Amino acid sequence: MSALVAVRKHGDIVIASDSAQTEDGMLVAAEYYVNNNKIVACGESYIGLVGWSCTQDIIESLVREHASKMKLASRAEIFDTFRFIHTQLKDEYFIETAEDKDQPVESSQIGALIVGPTGIFEIESYRTVTEYTKFWALGSGKKLALGALQAVYELMDSAEDIALTAVKAACALDDACAEPIYLHHITIN
Repeated sequence: MSALVAVRKHGDIVIASDSAQTEDGMLVAAEYYVNNNKIVACGESYIGLVGWSCTQDIIESLVREHASKMKLASRAEIFDTFRFIHTQLKDEYFIETAEDKDQPVESSQIGALIVGPTGIFEIESYRTVTEYTKFWALGSGKKLALGALQAVYELMDSAEDIALTAVKAACALDDACAEPIYLHHITIN
């Protein structure tokens, strides 16, 4: 489970996340495992992941092996990149695409926030791409983080302070989130 947030303000974009994992209903704190950062660097962008922890290994592998195909500067580029990723997920990583019989398309089983010099984007499991103007959050701590983001966005000047406040709120109140917090900063083009 996760608290993942992205904030855009005054020429800066910040992505931040908690570092906990859950396993069989148990919270596993960051001090017990090495790969506890849910944010993957990809060129000038960052991909923050929620959901199954195996998706981080997959995205890291795809970034290493197919960096030239990982274009993340616009909604259209992200959509095309995740169409490519979906094919890889099925053919090379053997992901289970079924969720329920009424789903519109195969699921990629990935939920992510993508930040880069051009903005904040969400990609959801059916590959819908949404661009956000100020902030967004994902994960089990999403509602708590969004409440905090809404409450402090106009009160604070720093994108970093806003993002930290939101992730801290989720860590304090969601039993599947925990500090330490990872944060990455980008200056908007």
